[in-house]
Parts: sequence; C-alpha cells; structure tokens
Amino acid sequence: MGTLKFRLDFGRIFPGLILLFAGLVLLAVLLVVAVLAFFFSFMTGAGAVLSVALELLLIPALLIAAGVVTALTGVAWWGQGGEGWFSGMARRRARLDRMRASARGGEVVGAIITIVVFLFLYENQLRGVAFFASDFGSLAQFFFYAPLFTGMALSLARAVYGRRNGLRPFDSVNALFLAAAAFWLLSVFPFDFSHFGDMFPSSIGFVFWWLTNDVGRFLLTLAGLCALVNSVYTAFLYSAVRGELHRMRSSPV
Repeated sequence: MGTLKFRLDFGRIFPGLILLFAGLVLLAVLLVVAVLAFFFSFMTGAGAVLSVALELLLIPALLIAAGVVTALTGVAWWGQGGEGWFSGMARRRARLDRMRASARGGEVVGAIITIVVFLFLYENQLRGVAFFASDFGSLAQFFFYAPLFTGMALSLARAVYGRRNGLRPFDSVNALFLAAAAFWLLSVFPFDFSHFGDMFPSSIGFVFWWLTNDVGRFLLTLAGLCALVNSVYTAFLYSAVRGELHRMRSSPV
C-alpha cells in the first residue's frame, strides 16, 4: 500500500471556508424566507417575496461553489504505490504542464477565433437582428460578451506563460463566472432563438429552424451546469497536479 501525503495552504483554504460559510448562511436564510412566504401566501405581497427569494438562490449557490473551488486550490496531495484514475491523469497532466510551441500557438489562434465570434455577434446586434430582444440592455450585454473576453485573456496568458497548471485557478474562477452569466441570462432571457438563423446568410440560416426559445433555455441551463462542474473539476485538478509537480521537483533525478 502506498502512502498519501497532504499539504495545506491555509492562505487559500481560509478564504474558501469563509465563502462557503457565507453561502450556507445565506442559503438557509433564503430558504426560511421562501418557506414562510409559501405558508403565508394568502398575505398581500407574499407571492412577490417568494419569487424574489427563489431568484436569489443563485447567489448562495455561487458563493458555495466559489468557496469549494477556493478551498480546493489550497490542498495538494501526492503519494506512492497504487494509482487511481484521477491520480494517473494528474501525473500525465503534470508531465505535460510545460506547453510546446504548437500548443501556445493554438492558444493564440483560439483567441483570434474568439475575436471573430465577438465581432460577428456584435455586428448582428448593431444591425438589429431580432435574435437580440428589446430588453438586451447593457447588463445583459456584459454577461453575454464578457465570458468571451475572459476566455480570450486566459488563452493569451497561457500562450505567454507557457504552463497550464499555474493558470488553472483562473480557469476555475472563469468557469464560475460563466455559470453566473448563463444563469443570469436564463433568468432574464433577452433573446429570441427563433431568429438565430437570421444572423447567417439565407443559404445556411435555414439549418437552425429547430432552435426555439425552449431549446435556448435548455442550452443556457446546460451551459451553466457544465460550467459549475468544470469549475470544481478544474480546481480539483489544479490541486492534484500541483502536488504531483511538487513530488517531481522533490524527487531525486
């Protein structure tokens, strides 16, 4: 049997625990308010209070996720002996942590593609394509476009830095931001997906006939849930790879 060693960075764990505790407290408060509003629904305004409480549940959920992500980045582990699937993957990722020139060039290409996508969407917004509803205001635009720029910035940072794991905490936070953006856009839904094909030439726009607002809501929900899972997974992977890199540096050549 192998031994498993842990190293804790309380400078990272403590803020994560604070976020986690704050999220749990706020979640408990909102649940109590929602339950009381439900049982006293016969009172004037109780329905509005219940609706607001349910909408605000996203905030403690994000705080809890952020707390878990932050705390996980402060834990590193490494060991000897038997190797599980995740530890084996962490070992392989650690060996590939230094990026080759082709991989760094790929990150630059990805950033360029992101710029092209942004320009395509923004040009269609300026043309008044009906996909963007009338309530697609400044806040909706921020949550719609900002994830493109944060993702592009991380791609360029990887291209310059040349290592993957050192930037994974930022990847994790960015995934959490993407989840928040997706769920916020889902709550206001300033789109009309039946006009999504209007952004393309008529010769290819017809292939999007199947897109409806219900499909759009499903896609936003799926994007938000996947981003939450990816945020926690990336933080977990960062911790495991960091421990493996420490073991590789400390082991005799």
